[in-house]
Formats: sequence, C-alpha cells, structure tokens
Amino acid sequence: MTTETLRITGRRLPPESFRLHRTTAAVDTEAVLRVLRGDLAAYQVTGYLPRESCERIAARFAEARPRPRHGEGEDGVEAYVLGASHIDKTTAAYLDEAEATAAAVAALHDGHPDPVAALTARLPGHGGVTTARPARHQGRPAGTSKAVRWNTPGDYLLLPHDDLAQLSDPLQSGFEIQSLRRVMAVNVYPHCPPGGGHLKLWNIEPDSPARTALGLTHSGYPYPPALLDSHDSLTVPVTTGDLILLNGNLIHAVLGTPHDAPLSGERLLLTCFTGLTAAGELLWWT
Repeated sequence: MTTETLRITGRRLPPESFRLHRTTAAVDTEAVLRVLRGDLAAYQVTGYLPRESCERIAARFAEARPRPRHGEGEDGVEAYVLGASHIDKTTAAYLDEAEATAAAVAALHDGHPDPVAALTARLPGHGGVTTARPARHQGRPAGTSKAVRWNTPGDYLLLPHDDLAQLSDPLQSGFEIQSLRRVMAVNVYPHCPPGGGHLKLWNIEPDSPARTALGLTHSGYPYPPALLDSHDSLTVPVTTGDLILLNGNLIHAVLGTPHDAPLSGERLLLTCFTGLTAAGELLWWT
C-alpha cells in the first residue's frame, strides 16, 4: 500500500480545544490539567524559566560529565542527550540508564530547583490528581527529565510522531506506563535561538488502524508529512525560557532551523512525559 492510498484516521479535537493557550510567567493550573486530560492541544508559559536559570543550565549542559551522548540516528533522529530515554529499550535497560545518568541530570540544576519537577509538583490536589511520582517497575523509578539538543538537518529536527504508541512496546511489558491512555509532554527551553526549532501540531490523534497501516504500531514515528496536509495544524513559536505542554496523543513535530539562523544548533530542551492513571496518580518518565 502506498502513501497515496493511506489516510491517518483517529480522534480530532473540536476547534475550541485545538488551540494554544498562553500565559506569561505564571502557570495556569487549569490549563495544565486541560492538556493532561486531552481537552487542549497546547499550553505555553513565556518567561517560565528566568534568564539566569537558562544561562546556568545551558552552561552546565556544555560542561556535563559524562558528556551528552550523540543519538544513533534511527530514522534520521540525531541529538545530544543527557539522561535516559525509554524508547526502543527493555524496561530494565531504560531504568539502568535512568539510574546511571540521574546524578548528571541533577547537576544541570546545580542545587537549584528542577523546573520540570516544579511543574509536576504543583498538580496534586487539583483536578483529580492525587499524587505525582516517577513511574516505577519492580520498585525502580523512571528518570525525572532529560536534556536534549536536536541537531538533525532538514525541514524537521524531529519528524511528525505521537507519544502514545511507544507505551505499547512489548519490550516494556509490565511497565506501569503501559496502562496509560493519554500522554502530556512537558518541555522547558533553557535556550532556543530565534528563527527555528518551533513546534507544530496536527489535529489528529491517530488510531490503531492508522498506525498499523503505516507500520508504526509500537513507535508512532515517523508519520509521513504528506499524509498530514489534510489535517488542521498550528505552530507554536518557541523562545528561551518557555514552558510548553503538549497533548502528546496528537501528532506533532519539531520544525527545522534554517542554516543561516544564528546559533542554529544550540536549541536546548529539558523534557519528560507525564500521564494520569485511573486512580489519579500523575506519573512521569523520560
């Protein structure tokens, strides 16, 4: 079957929900909960991270020991990463990596509050969230966050994808994140040069038949951009200091940076995934 005969089917948000909500500095907890529940596409807080914090984290990333590792380049994904990723790993291998990199990730903050953890910590007691904790398997915790500097050339730093499909990977059978039905991505930007690295979302949460037809059942990556032309989209312009929360069930991507943009390879991201269990526990992992 060719891409000409394929369609991406699934759930769409109503127009009033497929939008970007914005605030400056202060976090609107209700907006966070709407993204978490899948009732809002994205939420952006400009000025969430103070300039001095941005500069400190960027400097610590450059100095980090162990050095940030270069990605393997699967499907063209290239990045420098400090921290653990559960994608394409067994649960044990992921948790080993999370344990091995925890001190280096914590060192990015140099004794100051972790801005990703600060966001998740404010949610218990609101909107049915009872507690917030790392996802666990056999008593071992997931990572709190990871730092990423994408450096893939071309139109996309990260091709269109969804964040839910990867939770079904048989390699992680029994990991409690597999019970989740919605994902919210938490993104904090200590550095984002002007001119690129923005986020794009399409108004489609792909269903299982669409993923199966495209061979993306357990990855949700990458969706052919040509198949997204018929779906409404929105672009989120990213700036240094931003907090951006995304409805991770929607297909989304990181747009490329023009080669002539200043400091085009230095976009730095702190990120984790979150989801709400049926019992109201907010879980995070990386």
